[in-house]
Amino acid sequence: MCDILQSVKDQLTDIENDFTSEQEDYEVDDNLDCALLNMPVEIILNICSFLDPHFLRNTLSKVCKRFDDILADEHLWKNWIHSKAKGAFPPLPHLRLWEEVEVNWEDICVEMDIERKKWANVEQTMKHIAVKDVHFASVDTVLLVNNAEICVSGGRDRGIALWRVQDVKPSVENEYCNIVTDVRPRHIRYDSHSGWVWDLAADNMEAATKIFSASWDNTVKAWDLEAGFACLETFQCGMSALSVVSEGNIVMAGLYSKKVLSFDLRVGPSPISSYKPHRGPVLALHTYNNMVASVSEDKTLAIWDKVAGKLLKNDIKIPTDKAYPVCISWCPTAMYVGDSKGCVHLINPEDHVYLKSHEIWPEPPIIRPSSKITSCYQSQGTMVLCSDRGEIKFLYNCYPPQEFASIKATTSDVTQMRYLNDILVVGTCDSALEFWIPIDRFTSTEP
Repeated sequence: MCDILQSVKDQLTDIENDFTSEQEDYEVDDNLDCALLNMPVEIILNICSFLDPHFLRNTLSKVCKRFDDILADEHLWKNWIHSKAKGAFPPLPHLRLWEEVEVNWEDICVEMDIERKKWANVEQTMKHIAVKDVHFASVDTVLLVNNAEICVSGGRDRGIALWRVQDVKPSVENEYCNIVTDVRPRHIRYDSHSGWVWDLAADNMEAATKIFSASWDNTVKAWDLEAGFACLETFQCGMSALSVVSEGNIVMAGLYSKKVLSFDLRVGPSPISSYKPHRGPVLALHTYNNMVASVSEDKTLAIWDKVAGKLLKNDIKIPTDKAYPVCISWCPTAMYVGDSKGCVHLINPEDHVYLKSHEIWPEPPIIRPSSKITSCYQSQGTMVLCSDRGEIKFLYNCYPPQEFASIKATTSDVTQMRYLNDILVVGTCDSALEFWIPIDRFTSTEP
């Protein structure tokens, strides 16, 4: 217990040094051990508001029953979150969800702090590795599956590559950013399609055995991860497939022809159903429970119920002026749609009503192109947004979203982003994949 209290002393010393303008040695009272245990709760809570949430939960709460009881108070965690995230948190506090499920403020607080420290100090916490000379044209789509152990990439060279993330290693040990040309995928099929590969999906994100690819050649193909990346089936779409989602053996493709087709791997290459939710090409699909969200060049959002086999809602207007929606992120607490002019639009995830918009990348002068939001990831506490101008922003998932860090890719043209299990990967227009991998994954004991 003395060691733990000494750790608290050390953290308080660091905090005091951060806020003092005088360069003097700061002495901690030797009686702090007893003082901490006997202080009023209000003072202890105030001290805790300056300490690392991970330390509070995993160390300080284990000191004694009193500290454990104090740190079980959700008000401590609420206050910590609201001191960092200045906007409304959760972004939609009046959802029916919150009448059935309690917010786990402690888990969210710890997650927010871990993500902030990771990306605000990215050169100390991550290795940035750009892999080149595998694809020979724009890498338009990337996918992480199986706890981010596997990455799949596809692009305008009509090829698909299967990577083991553990094979992606820096060429120079002490540099933050490495451009490598000697890393090779486990499998690559340059003849996977006869047209550009636009999108990728997996049958199961946690335990994928099959990958589905959507292409400009009017097909969606199924690939077997366990049998040498062999093609299992070619689904005929009749029009260019721009987006794809899947669950198990069922795969759905959004088409240039404004339709969404459904296929079953057990049935064969022909569609088992279709619907037409838009008046323009279907640019992105996203599944949540039994529903599928789609966005289109016609600037609308549509919601399809897979079980009932009908449109729950369509023609949900996204007020994007001259922009068009590009990507979707849907979780129980919020739905976001990113557009081609750098704005995110907040949608109620329960009744699918548009609520409000927020500008993430301000529109530049007319002589410069706008920043398109090519991908959006969200957890309950944080968001990650990627721009085709090469910038990736990390934000607290409040409203309006509050940025706490940003990083840059080596190119200004980023096509798609995926984030899973601390691994971040993007595809780029200069034929490269770029990875951000935690430094602790690279150990000096590796052979």
